Amino acid sequence: MSKKYTIQYRHLKTEDLWEGFDLKSMIVDILRRKREGVVVGENAKLRILDLDQDQSFVILNKLSNPDSWDGPVFAGQVIHLQEGSDVQAVMQSLEDDTAEFVLHNLNIGDKARVLKGALYFAVIGNHVGMIEGQQVRGRTLERYLTSLLQNAGELDQGKAIILNSRFLTGDGKELSESSELTVSAVPNRGNEPHDPTERASRIVEREAAQEREEGSTVFDVLRTLGWGVEAIKSLRAEVPNDGWIEGFFRVVIKAKHKKKPISRATINEALRNIDPADIGMRGDGSEKGGIVKLSTQRTIASIGSLLDPADAMEQIVNALKEWAVNGKIDCNFGG
Repeated sequence: MSKKYTIQYRHLKTEDLWEGFDLKSMIVDILRRKREGVVVGENAKLRILDLDQDQSFVILNKLSNPDSWDGPVFAGQVIHLQEGSDVQAVMQSLEDDTAEFVLHNLNIGDKARVLKGALYFAVIGNHVGMIEGQQVRGRTLERYLTSLLQNAGELDQGKAIILNSRFLTGDGKELSESSELTVSAVPNRGNEPHDPTERASRIVEREAAQEREEGSTVFDVLRTLGWGVEAIKSLRAEVPNDGWIEGFFRVVIKAKHKKKPISRATINEALRNIDPADIGMRGDGSEKGGIVKLSTQRTIASIGSLLDPADAMEQIVNALKEWAVNGKIDCNFGG
């Protein structure tokens, strides 16, 4: 069985790293080191990271053949496992005539960990191709690689691995600089309970892209913009139970009351984890045909409901090669 998946392109931001930094070589070097007397690349236990400190583990699990690591490409599978041994499922056939389908708790064993999702990627130099999972996104890969390099003493605290997207116009041309961006927030439904948790500080500290991925709402962004509790309560009260409020927020840079252009580099970084459908841009005029990330769709084999890791990684490498041949990326597969 096979299905089409989107392979997207990313490129390591190197401005804050040292000259000559090579992500692929760095990953391979760390995997070849020994920890606790064992080679890291030979023992998946040594590649487990608890990124959120909540006993949900992120693991660089499946690796490309170590014999190929001296070549130009490294590829891998990142999985996210969550704590808990209970899985909810319907045990009846969906062909049954029934008033309702009964949900059952299935215990899969105390040692089991439930798969939250998986991501597949390949790296050549500082070029990255990836297939995101529903729950494991590019942000997870960035955080994992950041932690991996920091734990190995190769990246200072405060530095981060940032994998920029490459945005294009709808007809495949380079983006012009934009004088204005709009980013949509997740709608607040009228019947949603009030969440008193204050998230404004996190929104300020992290880029808008991560917050959009986490589902930050209109009210979250209004808090960041300085709206007080009472003002938000008043606005919330105006939303009927069967309605919702939507927000599209403008991002502009001004100097002496005039708009300054937002560079392509800034767009590629700040919006890397946002769906292009949630972004609007305006320069001399709106971008024709919208904007898209550099990506391609490939048919990939699956094993049950999971992607075949070997085929996924192979197709990502093929996509990178295709982009290189077509001049979309400046990437050398010659080693």
